[in-house]
Amino acid sequence: MTARLILALSAAVALSACGPPWKVIRASDPAALAGQTDVAVAFDYSQMLVESRTLAQWMEIKTKDDAKYPETWADLMSRFENAVMQGLRIQFPAAKLASQTPGAVTLVVQPRQFRLGKWAPFVNTQTFMDVVLDWQMNNAPTDSIEVLRAYPASVTQPSVFNHIPHVGEGVGRLAGQFLDSKQPGK
Repeated sequence: MTARLILALSAAVALSACGPPWKVIRASDPAALAGQTDVAVAFDYSQMLVESRTLAQWMEIKTKDDAKYPETWADLMSRFENAVMQGLRIQFPAAKLASQTPGAVTLVVQPRQFRLGKWAPFVNTQTFMDVVLDWQMNNAPTDSIEVLRAYPASVTQPSVFNHIPHVGEGVGRLAGQFLDSKQPGK
């Protein structure tokens, strides 16, 4: 009996690993995103916590230490946004920023949790981001998923600036995979 139980548990674990790499928060009619490939991307940082602080608190603390920190932060987020676009364009080459032109579908990228990785002797933390991808058509929500991406700090890639392109590209790839899964015949 114990061998059967172990086999059943092993099968359940193996099958659960086969699911999509996202958590569905809101699902629309399966046909809502079908055939949609004209994607415009917007970024919303209003709900983001950075190292367990609101973005405003984080910026206030960091700016007290370094008056030029807002420029550093803008550079970091620009790298993140560019990497998200790069990852999404792997499957949807025409994807563009919503600020440039609207698309038939709008993807709102909403980072929720952000931990900045850093390498130091005896202390290695990974860069981690929990992101909600909110799909909209005609300003009405259709689907929403949550994705988690992380990248480890190392002696050769010690800074969050080394990690954020990998995290952002992973978010973009997952967005592309999700939209691709909604296409006819998938």
